[in-house]
Amino acid sequence: MRAALKYMSILARVYRNQRRYAEAEPLYQRALSIREQQVGPEHPDTANSLNSLALLYQDQRRYAGAEPLYQQALSICEQQLGPAHPDTLMIRGNYTALLRAMRRDTGAAGHEAENKPSS
Repeated sequence: MRAALKYMSILARVYRNQRRYAEAEPLYQRALSIREQQVGPEHPDTANSLNSLALLYQDQRRYAGAEPLYQQALSICEQQLGPAHPDTLMIRGNYTALLRAMRRDTGAAGHEAENKPSS
């Protein structure tokens, strides 16, 4: 099942990169469902699947769908991996980009500040 999940995610990413969103979405949704079943809803792998689906929605300007996915993914990573982990920083950066696209620059500035390493 792990190999199938890996290939499903790769195919979804290929479709997304080709802007074949209607074909990518069910693959991302299925991959998320499988991840939640395999490792649980609070696992970093699940957070990565949430992030992938959020990126797809963001590409389509479906911001209302992307935002809660980023929020959930970020919460999981902060709790499970910590605020300075590369996965946490990546998801926070993606969420910040979404907030900028939604013209919520105040919220984006706060997330950018969290991404900067402290001295």
